[in-house]
Amino acid sequence: MNRKAPPTGAIDRALAVLDILAEAAEPIGVTEIARRLGLPKSVVHYHVSALVRNRYLEVTEDRRYGLGYAALRLARGSHNHTELRARAQGMMRSLHQETRETITLSALVGPERIYVDQLVSPHEIKMSVELGRPFPLHAGASGKVMLAFLTESARQSVLQRRLERLTRHTVTDLAALEAELAQIRESGTAASRSERQEGAASVAAAILDGHGVIGSMSVCGPEYRFDDAAVARYRPLVRVAAERLSRELGAEAGG
Repeated sequence: MNRKAPPTGAIDRALAVLDILAEAAEPIGVTEIARRLGLPKSVVHYHVSALVRNRYLEVTEDRRYGLGYAALRLARGSHNHTELRARAQGMMRSLHQETRETITLSALVGPERIYVDQLVSPHEIKMSVELGRPFPLHAGASGKVMLAFLTESARQSVLQRRLERLTRHTVTDLAALEAELAQIRESGTAASRSERQEGAASVAAAILDGHGVIGSMSVCGPEYRFDDAAVARYRPLVRVAAERLSRELGAEAGG
């Protein structure tokens, strides 16, 4: 079997490291990366350190490396978000009319999420979101529903990170969070009150394509309007909308 020659230039080596990790089923260490590339460990360590600093790679506690936020952001470029926004418009408008609350669309970007679109409530007191700003997946319904539907390895990779407390209601206890994620997978929806932002509440459902979860859709607004009855009414509405969008994006029914 002809073995590929080791990359020589600095950019070629960095790209080769990214290629290896894009193909890997799980995070791997410098020794294994060096073996696969035919490069000295010291050279590989230099490149992975630079890629970690720039968020193209993430490093685990046992010094293994996987793709980071910046690399995954490139993989899920703006053209994908444009398509997601375009396909979601009809479902978002329907939800907006049915609930009269703000409807948001989020996209998964590495271990975080960003809002990519919204339809703002006509109420005088309403919630609006900042588009394009990254938020952690563990805080708030829009992120937790994505986290719940990630693959086991991807979910554990996120849960092993420091779970930042954004408000006093943010769930940071790992056992409690994992139990809630199991309930979210069972019901197909997530709900939250004051977890990402004090005074805000939301109900969200995951959006999938043929490869897995890519985003979420939510109904959100002031917490005082999201009592138990409102949350119970919004759950099936947002779930049906997200499921319809998921089917259009290639997800299998019931997947």
